[in-house]
Amino acid sequence: GIGIVEMMAAGLLVIAHNSGGPQSDIVNPGVTGFLATTAEEYADAISKALSMNKEAEELMRRKAQESATKFSDQAFCTSLVRVLPLLTRK
Repeated sequence: GIGIVEMMAAGLLVIAHNSGGPQSDIVNPGVTGFLATTAEEYADAISKALSMNKEAEELMRRKAQESATKFSDQAFCTSLVRVLPLLTRK
């Protein structure tokens, strides 16, 4: 999943396997990238990505970059600081 997140953060259009992390909380199909399982689904996703107009492509890139921030070091630290008191209670 980290490779997908890194590609999204870099502003690349992603086509990820429709399983695990990409499916559950990384890729929002048609919004932040594409998901596929079979060769036909990958071909369809590639075709869609290549036929997007510039505005739609730029919007998907922006949405992907925004979405990738939820996996950043800063987001991790913020979450850790929020839950740490719960772990240290007696």
